[in-house]
Amino acid sequence: MSTARSPVPRPFGRGLLRVGALAALLAALLVMAACGGGGERGTAASDGRTPEDGEIRLVVSRDFGAEVLRDVVVPAEAPTDVLRVLAENAELDTGYGGQFVNGIDGLKSTFGGGSADAADWFYWVDGVLGDVGAADWKLKGGETVWWDYHRWADAMMLPLALHAFPRPYTGRPLAVTAAADVAGLGDWAAANGLGLAARRPLTRHAPSGGLVLVTASEAAATPWVLELVGASRVGVHMVRITKDGLRLSSTAGDVGPAAAAAAIPASNPDDPARPYLVVVGATTADLVSFVPQLTPENLNAAVAVALVDGDLVHLPWQGE
Repeated sequence: MSTARSPVPRPFGRGLLRVGALAALLAALLVMAACGGGGERGTAASDGRTPEDGEIRLVVSRDFGAEVLRDVVVPAEAPTDVLRVLAENAELDTGYGGQFVNGIDGLKSTFGGGSADAADWFYWVDGVLGDVGAADWKLKGGETVWWDYHRWADAMMLPLALHAFPRPYTGRPLAVTAAADVAGLGDWAAANGLGLAARRPLTRHAPSGGLVLVTASEAAATPWVLELVGASRVGVHMVRITKDGLRLSSTAGDVGPAAAAAAIPASNPDDPARPYLVVVGATTADLVSFVPQLTPENLNAAVAVALVDGDLVHLPWQGE
């Protein structure tokens, strides 16, 4: 999904595309982009903070944030776009007459090589997967742009990421769905710049987006919750939920370690501007202790996270 290969239809309400259709679409939507090598001209963003209106934060990583290669804040010099910000702040290797980027900082795309391990660059803006060429996504300032290099087999499309948290959950009161009040929820929301609407009880019908707080047993008994954390809304299965608890799942379907809790973003086909954030705890106590750990610093360069043996683990789980 590197620069001009990055346009993939935003999958809200469309589900996953078939591999053949996706490949054809990627080839059809190549866009011209003026790319060039660049130096790092921003200031370090080591605190993982949300950029100000006059800034843009650029993060470059690999393997779902396992290794952060660049993390800078740069001035939002209008007009600009995702590709221009990247070109001015990283070393790019372009191909096909500059139509798309073959590599960033020496890490090259292997898309089209016929290998089962083919990897590419994918980008998100404020937690939303790029659905157009990087040169066509215009930036105004205040956005967080995240480029991550990973295998196509690991995840072709992950429509949402928690990397830019609290975005994309800001801008309006966040609906809360939970079977009971969660202690400390208001303090957590205020500390992260989120507004909360009145709590809605857990029912047979899904809410129209927002925060969903459930235990594993509640989730296992609620079909729409299981649908939210499934591949059609998330991109891949990240956790296996039963009434007895949570276990991580690799993109290959391997069962991983037990988790005390997990936080997973999920798309909303009915209203893309109101995505879901599903937080599941093995028990109510796990849920209450996990929520305060969902902060911009802890979610930096993360698609989703789980709590395993007291440590936060980035999802999707990569296996041993």
